[in-house]
Amino acid sequence: MTCFQLLIHCFLLSAGECGSHALVFLSTGRVQPGNQLSFEQLTVFDGVPISHCDSSTRTEEFKPSLESKNLPSSCEAAYSDITESLHVIPPLINSTVYVVQRRRGCIQSADGRNSAFEAWSVNGEDFITFDPESQRWTPQSPSAVTVKQRWKRNGARNIFFSRFIRQQCPVLIQRIRLRSINPRTDLNMFAKPIAHTAQILLICHVTSTDRPVSSVHLTGDGAPSARWITVTGPVPGPEDGSVVLRLTPEISLSQHTYRCAVQAGGHNISAVWDGKTLDGRLLLTESSGHWKTLILILEVLGVVSIITIISWATVCLLNCVKTSRPRRVDPQLMEQFVNVVISFTQGSERNPEHPARCEMNIRLRDQNFYDPEYFANLINGADR
Repeated sequence: MTCFQLLIHCFLLSAGECGSHALVFLSTGRVQPGNQLSFEQLTVFDGVPISHCDSSTRTEEFKPSLESKNLPSSCEAAYSDITESLHVIPPLINSTVYVVQRRRGCIQSADGRNSAFEAWSVNGEDFITFDPESQRWTPQSPSAVTVKQRWKRNGARNIFFSRFIRQQCPVLIQRIRLRSINPRTDLNMFAKPIAHTAQILLICHVTSTDRPVSSVHLTGDGAPSARWITVTGPVPGPEDGSVVLRLTPEISLSQHTYRCAVQAGGHNISAVWDGKTLDGRLLLTESSGHWKTLILILEVLGVVSIITIISWATVCLLNCVKTSRPRRVDPQLMEQFVNVVISFTQGSERNPEHPARCEMNIRLRDQNFYDPEYFANLINGADR
């Protein structure tokens, strides 16, 4: 298991279950508007934030989760390393640098062995790593080759880096004592609509002081239909000693059941989405409204289709009657036929004005055919 894998493993497990301890220093330097530089550093022990340092104070502000106070109170050295890198790296890589991040620390295993690590990133991407044992720099990006050549020549600086994480860091681990924390896990589910679509983002938010908490899952009959799922965390939470996990799938606005489950303290905790947003708005009601609109549209289309079929059948029937040259047609019988067609149309069409327009159109179209005088002339001509 590599140092980074062991670090993640210890972050998820309590010290007793992992059998080892990890102390990590997370430093960040940023270029603010106006080329102002800012610095901050978070110190984490076994996954619990124990102190914070920023540009204004450059002193460690210990958190209540830390019981022991016999730790360095200054972050001046880390501040100098980060701010110097913000000036040195850009001209060496011929590119603008907005953010420089540094992660260094040590891990003490259950059998007393120590391992150390140091890694740098630039603009959010892996950049270069330092091996405290050999004091060698290894580029993680092609643009870091020139930085490696520059930094490897600074022997005194490399010795200082190596000594801190190989010798001082294990000593600090022995001094750290954490306060006991009552295990507690809160699981909340809510949704955010995606504008102009029928999709929504379903969010499972977990805040826990139970150290074994490591994962959250989406279950329920709607889980297989999720388009994609992202998971973040565990990361330090708003409360001392707490961690936050967040699962976010994109789902369809439907009546499926969605459930989130998380394992904490040897038991499972689950919650079912109640169809609401974070502010309590019920999305499933809106979904039902969409379905009702769709059903109404289908009903209207069905009525229009029936009317079209009846009209087509009527035209075909009338054409057949025309070509048959009837010897005698009873005008009253034809009038009854028209009334039947109009009555059937009135039963299929909801608009009360439509039957009158339909009857008028039929009469205008076939005026000669329905004209009694036309039939009389036709019959007299045939008799002759």
